[in-house]
Amino acid sequence: MEDRVYHVLMVEDNPNHYKILQRFIKKSGKPIEVDLVPSAHEFFNVFLAKNYDLIMLDYNLAQYTGLSILKKLNELDVFTPIIMVTQQKNPEIAINAMKLGAVDYVIKSKENFEHLPEKIIAYVADYEQELSNNEVFKHKRKNILRNNEVREIFRYLISNKELELHPKSSTYHYYTPGHLEVEMEKENFEKILQVLTINKMMVKKPIGVKVTCPRCDSDDVTTTPICSICGGKIFVKNTTGGDAPLRCLSGCGEAFTEVKIAYKCNSCFKEFKQEDCRYKHIYTYQVNPQMIDEFKQLLASNDEVQLWEEKNKQYTENLENTRLMHEEIRSQLRTLIEQQIKKN
Repeated sequence: MEDRVYHVLMVEDNPNHYKILQRFIKKSGKPIEVDLVPSAHEFFNVFLAKNYDLIMLDYNLAQYTGLSILKKLNELDVFTPIIMVTQQKNPEIAINAMKLGAVDYVIKSKENFEHLPEKIIAYVADYEQELSNNEVFKHKRKNILRNNEVREIFRYLISNKELELHPKSSTYHYYTPGHLEVEMEKENFEKILQVLTINKMMVKKPIGVKVTCPRCDSDDVTTTPICSICGGKIFVKNTTGGDAPLRCLSGCGEAFTEVKIAYKCNSCFKEFKQEDCRYKHIYTYQVNPQMIDEFKQLLASNDEVQLWEEKNKQYTENLENTRLMHEEIRSQLRTLIEQQIKKN
């Protein structure tokens, strides 16, 4: 993809190292964007919320080592190339990092950072090639697509040639495509999307942000215009003169120029001010374009298996019905024979 931008998440508690890398990326002219997080805690919050092409892990962090994060990512089955970065020239750390799946071990220096932009793109290309062709990864994707709900999502997207899931509207942020045969709860649907993105079967692109409740984190939030002076909810046009176009009728009675916004959560009914808002990214989810042919083949194969299972089920039911019918005939014959013997 000519217009592709490579997204990198850098876990580093020294901002100077981030600035050095940014300088070399700018010098290289490579289309690379780097997000910086200073701790393991922030890393997991950010990583699961966005689709990254590569992760750079500092070995020495305040509460975790880079190796601890690597172990956790292995437990989550994360398919993303990871570079371990450190100032320690310790071969044992390098060996342990590579055993846990890191694609490289980089000693912090200007010389090494100068070559990182080219290496980042090469690592991503190699990893995506491996992800597409490796039989282990293919088998895992095959098993995921056996799930009825996942299969319906992909069938809908591919058959309609849309290949993307968009939020229902600018204010209603659920991802429920229109003609799915399998009904899904919102939470279950979002869990499926997370599994699909972690396994690179879908990629997500941030397209905006949404307000969420500071108490329960729900995005089912409504807005109310209020007086910028007292927070009153009732006001009219100002007809008493002056430059202020609005006048409050529910509190202070003063004229004012700008309307402020207050929020109410429809899940927990908390009312909160704009300065108390939390925000989340809004995403579109796209079927991984490198795997569309694979998914089409798997869908066709799964349909054949499903058809065979249905025919086998019908065949089994027919056998059982035939067996029961034979049992009934034998029972009736036995009764007739017994009656005939008694007559004789």
